[in-house]
Amino acid sequence: MRSSMRCIRRRRAWLILCVAPFFRTPAAAADDAGPQVGIAVRDITPEPPIRLAGYAGRNRPADAVDHPLLVQALAFKNPTGERFVLAALDNCEVSRAFMQPVLKEFADRFQLGPGEVAVVSSHTHSAPVLDETLTDMAQPPPPDREAIARYSRSLKAALVEVVGAALADCRGAALEQGMGRACFAMNRRVYQGDRVVFGDNPDGPADWDVPVLRIRDAGGAVRAVLFGYACHGTSVRGGDDWYVVSGEYMAYARRHIESHEPGAVAVYLTGMGADCDPSPRGRLLDAKRHGLELAGAVMGVLGRPMQRVRGPFRFAYEELDLPLASPPGREQLEKDARSGDVHVRMRAERYLKMLDAGQPLPEAVKLPVAAVRFGDDLTFVLMAGEVVVDYSRRLKRLLAGDRVWPVGYAYEVPCYIPSARVIKEGGYESEDSLIYYGFYGPLRPAVELQVVSRVEALVAGLRARS
Repeated sequence: MRSSMRCIRRRRAWLILCVAPFFRTPAAAADDAGPQVGIAVRDITPEPPIRLAGYAGRNRPADAVDHPLLVQALAFKNPTGERFVLAALDNCEVSRAFMQPVLKEFADRFQLGPGEVAVVSSHTHSAPVLDETLTDMAQPPPPDREAIARYSRSLKAALVEVVGAALADCRGAALEQGMGRACFAMNRRVYQGDRVVFGDNPDGPADWDVPVLRIRDAGGAVRAVLFGYACHGTSVRGGDDWYVVSGEYMAYARRHIESHEPGAVAVYLTGMGADCDPSPRGRLLDAKRHGLELAGAVMGVLGRPMQRVRGPFRFAYEELDLPLASPPGREQLEKDARSGDVHVRMRAERYLKMLDAGQPLPEAVKLPVAAVRFGDDLTFVLMAGEVVVDYSRRLKRLLAGDRVWPVGYAYEVPCYIPSARVIKEGGYESEDSLIYYGFYGPLRPAVELQVVSRVEALVAGLRARS
């Protein structure tokens, strides 16, 4: 009997020695030549009354807050010193003009170069209007513009502060990824004869993937949960809820996830789904319902085995010039300057001022794009603009081996980025929306091939360096 027990103990010891190399402690997993991670959060909730962005039809400021707004920063730092920061912002969007002084502060204070901080707007349509960012879409009177200017100054300061705090917080980390699914995004382009109008199109393209990245510290505690979805932040469509500040469904999802993972920070990264709306939509209750569904998809992923993300990150950034159709002549501009639509009139007046000053009219739209590749396990593709869902589906198909996570509304939003199909069909995303962004268009159909080709080249370059 004793001999038998000694034999069993020896076999157990042998098994432990053989198996131990395949199981790593959290501390060992964190020390895998991967990046350190720093996390910081700042509250950016406005004090009502303040005008909200995203809809031209609102006629007064918001007078209540249902959910706080945040800006969150995740700083990644390689062992060799390279840094990259994701800043997730509860707002509809930011423009290049709004971001220019902020980017200068990033460079001056933290020595961060072009593209090394990606501000990703959540695209909630229940956050404040910002300076030089679709401001004229809301047509705010002077007192409201003063409130917008004050809030914009405080937000710029918060962006600089949160990025600095995240950089100062960098420490060892272990990363894991997984994929969930949520089904409330629905394509909103409905075909009526030769026209494309807003509505629910259940047969149209959508991307229901919910990518998830879990970040643990060296002791194994969950520090952050990143998640994404390709859908507009437009659950709230009218009534009294239209005048309430909230982070929309994405913020409600964050709250549920953080209650499930105490001590962790939940961070939402907007996908490429600019031609998709939540369905159903109308009230704050719908936003909360979609937030619960999205959080459930994330928690389902967290409850299953996830795949390790190893190695340092590699980064590439570029700015493309997307060609527009030839601008109209003076006769058409003068006609538009007499339009009963104030937004059409303002666009024409801007072009006429450029003509009178001898300046060239816009013939292209500047589009920042970036790729961030973590070893061979995960590749973020970040693109500025309101990017339609065709890009998300195509990039995932073409770059399936690179485990692509598409992110839209990154860096800035110059306009919608339609696919060749959407440009051919026409409608809001390719034509009417350009009125609010101050361009005559549309973009030329070749932009889809131009964008996709450059993204493929950026990812291939990073793949060769891995």
